[in-house]
Amino acid sequence: MVSRALLLSTDRTPKRALGVVAAAFVAASLLVVLPWEPTGAAGRYPLWAALIAVAVGAAGDAGRRRGGLLVGWGAVFLATVWVFVVPPLAALARGDTLGDGGYAVPRPSVVALRPRAELLTGLRIGPVVALVVALTLGSAAFVAGAAVRRRTDRP
Repeated sequence: MVSRALLLSTDRTPKRALGVVAAAFVAASLLVVLPWEPTGAAGRYPLWAALIAVAVGAAGDAGRRRGGLLVGWGAVFLATVWVFVVPPLAALARGDTLGDGGYAVPRPSVVALRPRAELLTGLRIGPVVALVVALTLGSAAFVAGAAVRRRTDRP
């Protein structure tokens, strides 16, 4: 029973953690899809780092509120996969090509790939990278959140 509660949670906390990450996904997706200048090539790394930081924070919150380790892993995994899949998908949908100023939609690849090739590459390597990031950062954040909970629960 203890291991089930550790992995899956015992209350509604997973919905809250995943809801925060879903809101971050929507905001980041809008920033990537809409032609807004600060999210150009220079703004892509802070945007992606902020998205993954929100997911790691959600994993830590899940640890603090007994939300389940699986939720922490899932949040970080989905945020990392987002980085590899959504920007090339947005570029493909907009008909983006490599022009004189670079990509119109910021994408993870720094080599000149067409959007379709980059999307296929992201679908191939994105889940592998996301699994490693989720297992390391998600687990570390969950443990840190659980440690904070244990420390504050003590009299």
